[in-house]
Amino acid sequence: MSSNPIQPRAIVVGVNGSPSSDQALDWAADEAARRGLPLQVIHGFPHRDPMTRLGVGYTIDGLNDLAQVVRSNAISRVSGAHPDLVVTWAQPIDGPTPALVDASETADTVVIGARGLSRARGLIMGSVSLQVSARARCPVVVVHEQMSAPVGAPVVVGVDGSAASTNAIAYAFEQARSRGVGLTVVHAWWMDFIEGATGTGNWTVDWQAFAEVEQDLVTTSIAGWQDAYPEVTVGRHSVRGLPVQALIRQSENACLVVVGSRGRVGFGCLLLGSVSKGVMHGAQCPVVIVHDPNAPQIHPDVADTSYPPLVSIPTGRSGR
Repeated sequence: MSSNPIQPRAIVVGVNGSPSSDQALDWAADEAARRGLPLQVIHGFPHRDPMTRLGVGYTIDGLNDLAQVVRSNAISRVSGAHPDLVVTWAQPIDGPTPALVDASETADTVVIGARGLSRARGLIMGSVSLQVSARARCPVVVVHEQMSAPVGAPVVVGVDGSAASTNAIAYAFEQARSRGVGLTVVHAWWMDFIEGATGTGNWTVDWQAFAEVEQDLVTTSIAGWQDAYPEVTVGRHSVRGLPVQALIRQSENACLVVVGSRGRVGFGCLLLGSVSKGVMHGAQCPVVIVHDPNAPQIHPDVADTSYPPLVSIPTGRSGR
């Protein structure tokens, strides 16, 4: 087996020979070449439970032979598209999830395919993509099998006023600048997604005033960023609706959708928020989950009893 240490700020991609893996490899190689960063290719499998198309029970030599095929195909694929790209390879024995999570400690970005080699076709998202997206310390890009984005397609970022949203905004602006495309800021709000708001008494809400409050949230969220990135054209899309649906709809004509790992709603024990998870499932383009690198690691069995502050809801007698 061969293994190379992760170079600082490398683009790390997990491969397993599946079509989704090939899509992730292509995206990672393009990203590394565009940004002048090294590419680290990881093919990890636990010897006690090899993840192969053919089943389990292979000898170590047999597993290494299969890994050699995956490695050769991956290196050839990258070299053909980017002959000058610095590429290293790692074949850890701990399995793909721990290997990619460990790599995220020093990597610039971790890239994975949305699906693996599972025979359960009903599972839209692979277990590796979900676990790595939840636990990684750096941005994670989940790549779906898809058609190419239109030329000049914008970067889309979901905004909700949270700290996770701020990290996503920073990442999205830099991606838009480096790609030479515009940025679409999406903020969708719904009563179930607003702290302190309940379905009872909806007839008392002044929806126009409420919409103005939510639009102000978008303005506040991107304040200063437009000055820092004057070359990026920013479009705003603030709607009353479900955030997941709004972001998926925008992904149809985007080159990238960027979301934070957790938003305004939920307990700290949820390592991946419902919005980010929903967008990962349904987006029509690559999705980036941006983590706070300074956030403490939280064990999924430990609940966070702190709650986000309540939002002041404007009310009036006019109803809608």
